[in-house]
Amino acid sequence: TPHDALFDIAFDGSHGLAVGGGGTVLESTDGGLSWTAGARPDTELALLGVAFQGQRRFLVSQSGKMFRYESGRWVEFDSGTDARLFQVALGGNGLVVAVGGFGAILVSRDDGRTWSSPEFDWMEILDDYVEPHLYAVDVTGDRITVAGEFGLILQSPDRGATWSVVRRGVESIFDFTIDTKGEGLAVGQDGLVLGTSDGGRSWTKHAEPGETNLLGIWRSGSRAFAAGIRGAYASHDGGKTWKPVTRSDIETGWYQAVASSVARDKPMLVGHRGRILEMDE
Repeated sequence: TPHDALFDIAFDGSHGLAVGGGGTVLESTDGGLSWTAGARPDTELALLGVAFQGQRRFLVSQSGKMFRYESGRWVEFDSGTDARLFQVALGGNGLVVAVGGFGAILVSRDDGRTWSSPEFDWMEILDDYVEPHLYAVDVTGDRITVAGEFGLILQSPDRGATWSVVRRGVESIFDFTIDTKGEGLAVGQDGLVLGTSDGGRSWTKHAEPGETNLLGIWRSGSRAFAAGIRGAYASHDGGKTWKPVTRSDIETGWYQAVASSVARDKPMLVGHRGRILEMDE
């Protein structure tokens, strides 16, 4: 229904998928200008993440549920965890990576048929007996980057075989993006903005645009757009400086994820009440 919150959005060319509460799946074939109800998985749980390349499509959800698209329908498979899964990313040669609550990292190298999870000594990494929630993941070539609570960023250069900690901090990181040139931005708690120019191996802190908890980030060249809880910001210098955006219901609602189709190259937001906004920033 129009009231189901949307938690993620992704595009492959002009084809888009948006997912959200109660197993909602919306589909667009015109770069996001119009949306229709798509095939739904057999669940009433919220779908929190989506990634796809053509017919190669994956969903992640609450309670560790994962779904793969097969012959026009979504098929559930055993992820090996009951932790809430927040995001999923695809790489080449069958690589799929999902991340979630309590340190969950799930890696498949055969398009989801089998999965493995790296083991971390969180006490050694964080100097505390906690298992951090991991909110975001990116796959570029063989490199996997994961980010989450405590400003934590982990990387694997070899498809998940080995891992290293590249950053620790205070504020949680909720989303990030890294392009094929290795340039990227990360956003998070209390207006946190980080930048990288080396594929995420090192990060520098940018000026905070405000105190908004930023949940989603989009970048195209020097343009960037960050959205979150009761606030959104636009940048025209690669994320170094930001200006607040006050249109629509941005100052009173929340928007979880930002993406764009290649053809339109404009940030498209999804969030509360099933809203989908395309911004002209």
